[in-house]
Amino acid sequence: MTATRTHNIKIMRILQLMKWLSSREDSGGKTRSFRLGKALASFARVDATGFALPEERIEREEEHLSQYSKLYPFPLQRAFCNPLVFLSGIARGLSLRSARFFVPSYNRFVENILRKNRYDAIQVEELPLISSLGSLSMNYPVIYSSHNVESQLSYIIFKRRNFILRFLSETERRRTLSEEKRALAVARACLAVSEKDKELLKGISSEGTTPIYVLPNCASDRFKPSFQGFTGRGVLSVGCFGWYPNEEGIIWFIEEALPRLRKKMASLEITVAGSEISRSLVWKLKQSGIRIYPDAPDILPFFQNARVLIVPLRIGGGTRIKIIEAWAAGLPVVSTSIGADGLSCRPGVDIMVADDPDQFAGDIYRILTEEDLYGKLRLEGLNNATKLRWSGLAGSLEKIYRNCGVKS
Repeated sequence: MTATRTHNIKIMRILQLMKWLSSREDSGGKTRSFRLGKALASFARVDATGFALPEERIEREEEHLSQYSKLYPFPLQRAFCNPLVFLSGIARGLSLRSARFFVPSYNRFVENILRKNRYDAIQVEELPLISSLGSLSMNYPVIYSSHNVESQLSYIIFKRRNFILRFLSETERRRTLSEEKRALAVARACLAVSEKDKELLKGISSEGTTPIYVLPNCASDRFKPSFQGFTGRGVLSVGCFGWYPNEEGIIWFIEEALPRLRKKMASLEITVAGSEISRSLVWKLKQSGIRIYPDAPDILPFFQNARVLIVPLRIGGGTRIKIIEAWAAGLPVVSTSIGADGLSCRPGVDIMVADDPDQFAGDIYRILTEEDLYGKLRLEGLNNATKLRWSGLAGSLEKIYRNCGVKS
């Protein structure tokens, strides 16, 4: 069944809950949420709700929002301004990350949407919003879309931060693990980003009966090379740098790998493009002679004009959409092993993987100077990307819904 059939046929209706209902598609979490929403819209009528920044205009005219029938933005200031609400979430046993999104008024907001509309299922993007499901929500089949195995990722992030967060890391792990168990218990099915995440989530499921399906991260169809034979120039890093692992990773590159690279190639063009680049990071990037493009409206031109993408992550979970998008744009990638984790890739064939700063710098230098290596990585990456397109997930997602007994 597709959403384009005649009006005489009853169409499945789905409410998609996401953390951020945004006018910008500027983070991996937003990209996955919106692209899964587009896949859902190929066989259902989909409405979406999420937190929204007060300065943003949330309109369906935006390409990444055009698939939705109705948009229900929940103003951010109503959600995050009251510390007592946050503390009440902590008192309920929620993790720090989920307590940030535990807002009774948002819970009531979602319940009101459910009262006014008929839905056949609810798809929840990311773990924190599971706590926003009220009693009325439990009357619907819930599909839980896991972007990361949060109990593992949160623990690692907290361990790498300040003394207070390190002290709280074990508590955060236990609470997040409890939330993931609840999410899997209430869900009719779970969507994971990789086989590795699927196995981890199966181990978390208390009963082990919740079906877990892999829907990999992908690239949009518009991600293509600029034109055949173009070899690009310079080094590129992209991402949402408000996410600690991205910021920590680029700082590691600046402090450890970049000096080694400059010894090999003193004149080198390096660009950082993305969102939420802090003032302190801007200063560090400028001091290192790196070009900065904050809040870039479209990341594709940067992929098309660079010679190599670097992914210097040392903390991570799930899979990196930026690597798949780089492959689709014909851009070779140098990544750490954590950055490439979860992807089906072949180091030295379709990606270069290095954790040692000397090797990381050396691999970048080789791609910048060796045409044969550049051409091989470019061709193999393009081949990988043909199998990883968001548009190719619609059939699999519809089948999951049908297997779960969701009917229109």
